[in-house]
Amino acid sequence: MARKAEDTQQIDRLFLKRLMHRGDAVVTDEELAYFRDHPEQIDKISAPVNIHKWFLAVGTLLGAALVAASKMLKFSELALLWSEAMREFLVDIVFETGVALIGAAATAYVLGILLDRQQENASKWRAEIRKRLNEEG
Repeated sequence: MARKAEDTQQIDRLFLKRLMHRGDAVVTDEELAYFRDHPEQIDKISAPVNIHKWFLAVGTLLGAALVAASKMLKFSELALLWSEAMREFLVDIVFETGVALIGAAATAYVLGILLDRQQENASKWRAEIRKRLNEEG
């Protein structure tokens, strides 16, 4: 049990150092030693999140629609039936929700770019690990 926890900590350290801080495919001796003992882990090297453009587009459009709806609500005659405080509250909630959706979509887009880059780096790293292991054996 202690060995498994130690292995998990070791691979977590390797992944963190590699995928977050380095973009090259050079395999260190520490990495090679780990993967020599755990070859099944080589195929697990990847960035785990896959973001779809369709969800980003829907989130952005929904956010824009809510922002537009908040402006229409602010100036509609229906809103005159509510108190000024209630009208401002509803307009603010609808507006802020729309802005939050647009912001979330933009953030997800940027994260998608970063994750794609990490996937490419991980692929190069896997290839280099296999190459080095084959050279040894």
